[in-house]
Amino acid sequence: MIINSFLNCTELDIQLKKFNIFVGISLGNKYFSKENIKKYILWALENTKESVLVLIADQNHAVNYEVFNSYNHERTLRLAIRRGDKVELTIKKIIESLPLEKRSLIEIARWEGARESQYYKDKIKIVLDEFQENKEFHDFIIKIVQENLGSKTKNINVLKLEKLSLYVLDELPILLNGVEFQSKIYDLHPYPGLSRLDDLLMSLQSGTLFPQLAAKLEIKHKIAEVEAYVD
Repeated sequence: MIINSFLNCTELDIQLKKFNIFVGISLGNKYFSKENIKKYILWALENTKESVLVLIADQNHAVNYEVFNSYNHERTLRLAIRRGDKVELTIKKIIESLPLEKRSLIEIARWEGARESQYYKDKIKIVLDEFQENKEFHDFIIKIVQENLGSKTKNINVLKLEKLSLYVLDELPILLNGVEFQSKIYDLHPYPGLSRLDDLLMSLQSGTLFPQLAAKLEIKHKIAEVEAYVD
């Protein structure tokens, strides 16, 4: 694995296995081929503290179908879940190809499972309210969407940009405090490319950006990120 950047951690921290690692799979990121997903999982197994979580961001992807394909909410959700099913099947096949002692160290979570944490349930309304009431935060989130989706957002209106922002807003209380799944916190995230979202996560954790929001979010488990590419 080639690591270009470390946020909230060092190379030594990883070598010392200070974190439980989660591999986040975005349905819209073509980098996550079967081969690349396997390499991320293998790297995570070598460097995690106790176990590895593979998190499939499926249901939150539905908003992209809704905006760009003009499908209704029910159809977009079905499509996102169906794609999540395919990704989960791919991951299960990867896990089955590993030695038995490695298989038991890997958990798979769908996006809805990550929403089950008490932290998410307590904080998602705070994030959504901030988006509605704080213009500076609202505009920052819009810029994240525009940068992440590039030319796709060139000719869409503000209402659609706000709809797309739900993807980012939904991520914040899941990623910000470490991903909680089955009573365990996963707090290191390798990902191919960092963005303004990662700047926001780090700044909220340090309280240097939107400090009032950061205080309301009561962050206890600071997530670490690495910009990581397969070699």
